[in-house]
Amino acid sequence: MEQDIQDFFEVRISEDKLSAHVIAMAAPGEETAWLREDWDSFLKEQGVLFGIIDTNINHVINEPDAVVYPLEVAQGIAPKNGDPAYIRPVNVSKKSQTEPTEQTGSVDLKQVIDIPMVKAGEFTGEKIDATVGVNGKAVDGEELPSKDGLDFVLRAGKNTRIEGNYIYAIEAGQISVQKKTIHVNPLYEINGDLDLKTGNIDFTGNVTIHGNVPSGFEVKSKGDIRVYGTVESAFLEADGSIYISSGVTAQQKGFIKAGQDVHVTYLNEANVYAGANVYVKQAIMHSFCQAGAGVYCHDGRGQVVGGMVSAVTEIHINEAGNTMNTSTSFYIGVPHDYVKRQKDLENRLHEAKEENQKVMKLLKTLEKKEQAGTTLSSKERIMKLRAKTTRETLKNQANDAAEDLQEMLEVSQNVEGGTIVVEKTLHTNVDIHFGKYRRKINVTYTKTTITFKEGEIDVSVK
Repeated sequence: MEQDIQDFFEVRISEDKLSAHVIAMAAPGEETAWLREDWDSFLKEQGVLFGIIDTNINHVINEPDAVVYPLEVAQGIAPKNGDPAYIRPVNVSKKSQTEPTEQTGSVDLKQVIDIPMVKAGEFTGEKIDATVGVNGKAVDGEELPSKDGLDFVLRAGKNTRIEGNYIYAIEAGQISVQKKTIHVNPLYEINGDLDLKTGNIDFTGNVTIHGNVPSGFEVKSKGDIRVYGTVESAFLEADGSIYISSGVTAQQKGFIKAGQDVHVTYLNEANVYAGANVYVKQAIMHSFCQAGAGVYCHDGRGQVVGGMVSAVTEIHINEAGNTMNTSTSFYIGVPHDYVKRQKDLENRLHEAKEENQKVMKLLKTLEKKEQAGTTLSSKERIMKLRAKTTRETLKNQANDAAEDLQEMLEVSQNVEGGTIVVEKTLHTNVDIHFGKYRRKINVTYTKTTITFKEGEIDVSVK
């Protein structure tokens, strides 16, 4: 009597439809044999139509006793999402400023800090356009849709002009790379430590401090902040990036807050917030560290001990926790303060729209007056000119808020997209969080990649 394959085997398709496995439910008789056509029909009946792994099917047919189940019999093609648009400054091609050297295997932070001045008319950078996603295909033949990379409208920054996707300086100054443009800022320098003589700093351009920033001082910048020394429990806030050649020892006081990146040698009991990436050369110890993109601490010692590290896309370090089992937490995916940031952006968008309506009402009143043949007074002409400028500013603010909200929506819908890479040791008593999902590490691992797969946090060893 001919026996059916389904009496002995079961096919299980993964939740993402990118893999199909055969499970042995019972052992077939010694004389039982099926042809390739039988297996093809069986897989088709089970909904497996694409990506058949011929070698594995032939293995089941020719050497059934040597097969280890479950056996993968089909692989789909995962969709590839497009890359988002981004700003590439002119100096990014200089290897010494952004990539590890062959001799030391680490980034020279001093070279990263030393951003050159530019002259009027010089090229400062460009916008790299978002790329189109490539659809995938499931093992059941279904097309798996991809997402195009997020784009944004390139706008001229402070003291810059744009030609197509290229950005040029209008005046001499120092480059400050923002998320969606480049500014060329004036430079304010302190030749030494901050003290009572210099006081706190609040400057519209870039700030460079050739010394230390002691506890209690405040430094605010509309551009970048560069510190060629150590920062204690001070308050540093920049719309652009913050570069600290030594480290931060803050005793859980003060904060470092950058709209773009933070570059530092070490963090000790610090509070750090970055709109994009955090780059730490040596260690992150007992600190609160949050990044809107990634956290990278793997060029030097690369250890993270205690505290909390949060990132949206990637955390890449050498060592997580320590042999003393110090409690250390990692959050990947949705930002730790997601709800608050979303509300702030929604309020910004609402306020910009409301203010724009008021400005439009004023402009219409003045235009009706002109259309009626009445000459505007000098005060009204100035008012009209200012209203047009304000309308353009409000339009840009509303567009920026809308684009940021769209990015946050993408993050909230893509909890599975983040990755944690630990190059050396992942110690016990480390907490891993992917959105609402949590996994406590109870076994020591080496060389691990942590992702979110099929509803659970997966720790895979390289």
